[in-house]
Amino acid sequence: MENPWAVNYKAIDLSSRVKASSSIPAGFALSKNERYNRRKAANDTQQKDIDDIRKLKVKRAYEKAFNSVKGIFMNVIMMLMSGNTINQFTIIIIGMLLMNPIKALKQTNEVFKEFEEDEEEDTSYLLKPKLTYIALSIAQLLVGLYKCSSMGILPTTTSDFLTFEEPKVYLESVHGGSVY
Repeated sequence: MENPWAVNYKAIDLSSRVKASSSIPAGFALSKNERYNRRKAANDTQQKDIDDIRKLKVKRAYEKAFNSVKGIFMNVIMMLMSGNTINQFTIIIIGMLLMNPIKALKQTNEVFKEFEEDEEEDTSYLLKPKLTYIALSIAQLLVGLYKCSSMGILPTTTSDFLTFEEPKVYLESVHGGSVY
């Protein structure tokens, strides 16, 4: 005699049942609404996972954007210590202050290439980190241009461009030192 409480797993029709990996007991049939709700819940969790991965990628992209500017404080200290005289060290520092941000601006897409999923996918979620990266690189470039301006290297007056124009004559000048 067959046990009425035993389940014959070979006799279960799998076409109208959910797979055994779910939490539905064996031999239980789902209605159409229940199947739809389960599929919808599975799609929602999959979309949530994709959104979580994108959020993590955006967070890492922001970290990458801010890493490019971490050396700016060292550059500012070197800039202040070198003074405003033109010599080998200041020229090297100015070259570094101007060339590094220019290289960074050229390599913007290459820096964020690892965060893009596919070429066909929408990568608009990387727009803000890229703009942050570009803005911080421009800020670093402006620090270098400020150093050039404070040293008097930048051609900012008309006498720098025209030979017949006289340089600006200052009415007063202040020099340090002591008078005896």
